[in-house]
Amino acid sequence: MDRNRILELALEGLQKQKEGIDQEIEMVRAELKGGGSTVREAKVAAAIPTGRRSRTPAERRAQAERMRQYWAAKRGNAAKVAKVPKSQAGAGAKLRTKTAAQKKALSLKMKEIWKKRKAAAAKKKK
Repeated sequence: MDRNRILELALEGLQKQKEGIDQEIEMVRAELKGGGSTVREAKVAAAIPTGRRSRTPAERRAQAERMRQYWAAKRGNAAKVAKVPKSQAGAGAKLRTKTAAQKKALSLKMKEIWKKRKAAAAKKKK
């Protein structure tokens, strides 16, 4: 680096420090005047949004419908898009059900698992 570049960088750093000091001077002056809030607090308050925009139930339903159509098209079954009845539209509602054979197989599997756990617990007690 040449000497001029180093001096330019030093000057930039000093100017940034000067700006910070000037801001602190403004804050102290504001406190002395008894203005209540400082300049920095006023800047922070101005940067905070005043409220959140909330969607109406109709907007949420329209968005949900658009997303159902989007994902149906993504999966390739756009023709099968059907509006979900409100009774099933609750959080976590599953539309899949198990067949009787699947339920029986799961029941037998769980019985075997519990039988092994009970045997292990009895063995551990001895």
